[in-house]
Formats: sequence, C-alpha cells, structure tokens
Amino acid sequence: MTLAAATPGPAIVSIIATAMTKGWKAASGLALGVAIGDVPLAMFVLFGLAFVAHSLGWMFLTIKVVGAAYLVWLGLKLWLSSKRNEPQGPDSSSAGFARSFVMGVMISLGNPKAMFFHAGMIPLLLDMRHLTMVDALVVALIILCVDLTVCFAYAFASFRARGFFHSPQRIKLMNRAAGSAMIGTGILVVSRT
Repeated sequence: MTLAAATPGPAIVSIIATAMTKGWKAASGLALGVAIGDVPLAMFVLFGLAFVAHSLGWMFLTIKVVGAAYLVWLGLKLWLSSKRNEPQGPDSSSAGFARSFVMGVMISLGNPKAMFFHAGMIPLLLDMRHLTMVDALVVALIILCVDLTVCFAYAFASFRARGFFHSPQRIKLMNRAAGSAMIGTGILVVSRT
C-alpha cells in the first residue's frame, strides 16, 4: 500500500511543485488534502458503494476538470512570472493553505484510479463477509497514516531542495520546471476522462 501511495502520480507531482514554488505551508495543505481525500474513496469501496461513484461519474468529471484547470492556471502563472529573489507562486497565508488543501482533496477525489486500487487491495486484506465498523475505521486510519507519511515526505524533501534556488537564473528555471509539471499534470488529469 505504501509503495502505491509513493508512486508519483498527479498528486505527488503537484505536492513537489507546490513545495518548491509556494513553500511549506501551501505544500502541507495540499499534502493533507490529498491524504484526507483518499479516505472517502477507500470507504466507498469498503462499503460496496463503488457503484454510487460510478453512477455519479459527472461529479468526478467536474472535480477533475476544475482541478486540472486550476493546475494549468498555476503552471502558466509560474511560467510567466518574472525573476525574483524568492520562488514564485500564490501566497503562503492561511488562505493559501486552505486553497491548497481543497485542491488536494479535489485531486484525490478526481482520481477514480485510486478507488480501483482500493477495490483490488481491500478484499485481499479483509474478509468482506464479516466486516465490522471497527475494521472500517482501522482501514481508514491505516490509509490516512500511509498517505500522510508519503505526501509529507515528498513535501518536506521538495521544500528542503528549494534552498538550492537562490540565483535569479535558478529561480526562473525552477519556476519553469514547476510550471511545466503543473501544466502537464493538469493536462494529464483532464486527458484521463
């Protein structure tokens, strides 16, 4: 489960780009949102509600498109930013944290692939015929802990690497690389509809 969570996908790429461009507060909001957003998907599977999510495909599509558009907008903003002494990106205020948190939740909820992963793993770990509420809470806690560990590890490592970028040329390179990653992630997310 940890390996699957650590495999870079749209969420991890977004966390890395956010940590390097917007700082720790925004990256931690995104990481927390990604981790928390994964739990409802696992619970849908656990309680046999995958069919509900499937029948509400329009909701997942809406979340994906809005999230992808936001990522592309952030990427373009980074690409077009001028050289400065600090990495570019939206503010790292509490509003930036909240915005990043919501984006993280949207990235997770807009990724039905995660639900299919849980659908493949959970029946291997639990006897679905004798499922209790305690079992469900334990599974939710394990998933949350694994996701939090992985997401925050990526956010921290990326934030620490940010110190390398002090010169205007390196900042411009980082903004372009992070912007490209965000644009690419947004395009990838929306192309998987």
